[in-house]
Amino acid sequence: MNTTRFLWAWILLAAGLAVLGAPREPAGTEEKTVRVAGSIDGFVEYLPGDLPLIISVPHGGQLQSSGIPDRARGEFTSDANTEELARALRQVFGERLGRQPHIIICRIERKKVDCNRPIEEGAGGNPLGQKVWRQFQDHIETARAAVSARYGQGLYIDLHGQSHPIKRVELGYCLSHEDLTNSNAVLDKDPGFAEASSISSLAKRSSIPFSDLLRGANSLGAMLAARGYPAVPSPDMPDPGEGNSFFDGGYNVRRHGSAAAGSIDGVQVEVNFAGIRDTALNRKNFSLAFLDVLPHYFAKHSGMDLRNREGEKVRDVAGSN
Repeated sequence: MNTTRFLWAWILLAAGLAVLGAPREPAGTEEKTVRVAGSIDGFVEYLPGDLPLIISVPHGGQLQSSGIPDRARGEFTSDANTEELARALRQVFGERLGRQPHIIICRIERKKVDCNRPIEEGAGGNPLGQKVWRQFQDHIETARAAVSARYGQGLYIDLHGQSHPIKRVELGYCLSHEDLTNSNAVLDKDPGFAEASSISSLAKRSSIPFSDLLRGANSLGAMLAARGYPAVPSPDMPDPGEGNSFFDGGYNVRRHGSAAAGSIDGVQVEVNFAGIRDTALNRKNFSLAFLDVLPHYFAKHSGMDLRNREGEKVRDVAGSN
């Protein structure tokens, strides 16, 4: 009996050592290699919120699918850590404000599906890719409907990462580099600029000049810069500068911002990697800064007190700014 127990002890010990010595994947890498044929389950994630804020992440995905081939044309580079940044924003808002933005994330690799392009390019003609693309867009529409029904107006952010030489946040309002080189007087005199922008609804309901909404003291860029995150356009950087690259807004913000229709304004937010997306601490710090910005932005432009549930009703702000 003792001999039998001794042998079993050795067998169990050897098995345990084999398991301990077996090679393991680094933590967090398993989902990057998921391969699913004939299904789109888990490729798009929608986290409903209760703030008048919607954040979509079209290019942060890392999942793969054997049922969706690589696209033959288009851009394929993913935006590193934008999914993680969106989750950090949601967590910080929930913990500090008690309320959260709507979050929509495309979790499949961009080389498979690009959810910030028209479906022909974005899905590459693949039926499963088209389902992923449509699901992503449908979730944004669902969030927009929820925000409109509850608040009457809101802000949609399409979140991206950029690697341009100048470390700054680029805010795309569907106005080109050339448009932004115009003087404030020109931007304010010609209503076509405001009408073509993704904050067209805000421009219509506000008494603040359009140029100020875009890059003045009351702009999103100014508020971010005041909290340590240089941005363009803003008072210090009214335009991207000659020879500098700039993302002015892609498919999503043109479709879901107020230039198309409705009262949900939009902006494509392109954040640099170092200092914002690179570490968990920097992502949290940026989220805290944005948490400080958003209530001020909404109070100024929509008359909402996001920190007070009793004061969430929109008041008439025409002429009150």
